[in-house]
Amino acid sequence: MGFDLGALGVAIVSVLTVGLLLGAGIPLVYALGIRSIESERPGSTAVGRALLALCVVLALAGIVVIVFGKQLFGI
Repeated sequence: MGFDLGALGVAIVSVLTVGLLLGAGIPLVYALGIRSIESERPGSTAVGRALLALCVVLALAGIVVIVFGKQLFGI
């Protein structure tokens, strides 16, 4: 029984990546969407609305996982 540092490294990177995407990533996308809507560049309103729609989708996906996680993942 050895200690596999490679598997440990992959696990740590995976957890950090998911944490950044779901933890800090959603507020970052929201902030970029609001900033894009407030800027006066051409097409920035559409980009901002798309980013805000992505935030809504991610929030709904999180709610679905919380409510139906056991049925979805069988845990």
